[in-house]
Amino acid sequence: MPKNKNGEFVKWAGGRRKDETRNAFLSACIDHVNEFDFSITCVSSREDEMSWFAWAFYFPNRNLITQRADSKGRNCLIFELGNGESVKFPVLRAGYLIWYHNVIRYLCDGKGVGGKFISDNFCNDEIGPGPGKARGVAFVNWLLNMRDPKPQISLPINDRFRRLDLLSDHFCGLANKVWSGAATEMQATDFNKLEELRSDLIENVRFATDLSIVDENGIDVTAQVKAAVARGAI
Repeated sequence: MPKNKNGEFVKWAGGRRKDETRNAFLSACIDHVNEFDFSITCVSSREDEMSWFAWAFYFPNRNLITQRADSKGRNCLIFELGNGESVKFPVLRAGYLIWYHNVIRYLCDGKGVGGKFISDNFCNDEIGPGPGKARGVAFVNWLLNMRDPKPQISLPINDRFRRLDLLSDHFCGLANKVWSGAATEMQATDFNKLEELRSDLIENVRFATDLSIVDENGIDVTAQVKAAVARGAI
């Protein structure tokens, strides 16, 4: 992974999304392509696709979820966890966490992935001590606990896990950039070359769900809901 002037590994996201960083990473991957002893599954969804995972969870559980604006005026979803406890997230954040839970489920159920799940996607979680610490992690684990098997995720707790997170961040960031058509011509060419050299190394998965919504009267209202979501009315 590329390093900054202080000798620290550079993260894909975090203010340094520069082409030279991506190019250096891809060049090093091609040079050392035969040394990789792991594989990467890059799971991507467009924002509109991601929102349907949230709807699939939200709609049948409306009795457990309420909405209320927070002190900043942001619309939030409030989830009742039981025993009088609840947790609140801005709508977009809640939608992402529900999507992320579905990704973990896909990796477990569809790909047979097991072991320890680590993620730096929650680096903006409130820092402890206190009940707010790693709230996003705790919420995703609460969702994962709803049925067997019960995989769990955690924040990286040592330098080895942090380096693994940086590595996954670079690979998935590049895969998503190439997939979306936003990569430079050289990046797309090098990424395709990497895939050709090691066809067993990277799997690029488009992740979406097809959801049908039936209201309390048994009427299919999927088209109406999709139209309202597209307008930003819901």
